[in-house]
Amino acid sequence: MRDVLVPVPGGEVNVWQRPSGVGSPTVLLVHGLTGTSRWWTRVIDHFPDELGVVALDVRGRGGSFAAPPPFDLVTVSSDIGTTLDFFDIDRAIIAGYSMGAWIAALFAEADPDRVERLLLIDGGFPIPSDSEADADVIIESVVGPSLARLDIVFPDLQTFYDYWAAHPALERHWEEEMKPALDFELTQTDGGFAVRINPEAVRESARQITVDPTTRAAGARVEVRSHLLVVERGTADQPGGMIPLATAEEAASTMPNLTMQYLPAVNHYTLVLGAGAPVVAAAIASG
Repeated sequence: MRDVLVPVPGGEVNVWQRPSGVGSPTVLLVHGLTGTSRWWTRVIDHFPDELGVVALDVRGRGGSFAAPPPFDLVTVSSDIGTTLDFFDIDRAIIAGYSMGAWIAALFAEADPDRVERLLLIDGGFPIPSDSEADADVIIESVVGPSLARLDIVFPDLQTFYDYWAAHPALERHWEEEMKPALDFELTQTDGGFAVRINPEAVRESARQITVDPTTRAAGARVEVRSHLLVVERGTADQPGGMIPLATAEEAASTMPNLTMQYLPAVNHYTLVLGAGAPVVAAAIASG
């Protein structure tokens, strides 16, 4: 795996990439709201060696922290096509986790001929919310514990790891193997380490996936062959994943190109950072 800067309108985005073996496909991976390309580390560890990988750092995150606005998800989804062009890839498996699922769905809707298969990993369909609630209240309820770290300067790496080990979704599931998936988001600053995640980009993305009627339902408009994974528990390890099981079952029953897979005893974060990683990898790689 290597980091490569890809030119996009107005600047560059970073991707974590390895070429495919002869005759093997490539998967393009899109991370979640406050993640980076490295959140896919444990999933990638379970891929066959010949599978090509292109893991995008979405604008405003990780290696793409300095990438310019706009940060809307339609613009970000167009970066997928630009990235495929850069690596001379005509078609790819497209997999999106959490926010990345909406981005992947928007790309599949706009450019279906470039999508070999689509994986929507606990995202892409409407999140239940009070339609009368303020957007910021909805965002806080969904990703509040993760947003808090954007304002923290961590004096050392251990303090950063302790923060994540105490996160509601990870405190009962923490493993040392999670560290490489998390610390790529850090940059050294006066007094320690700060998170390379642009709050403006996060807020724009969060508003779209929670309250924008067109973006919220992007997965329901996709016509390519798709697979939706949902989990038993949510972003704070509470009952119910990002996408409710009932929503996933209804989508699978009404969309002929969509299959659905339910992962019990897994929460929204351990889905890719922990116990769910080998299952996610198999769903992506096996078809």
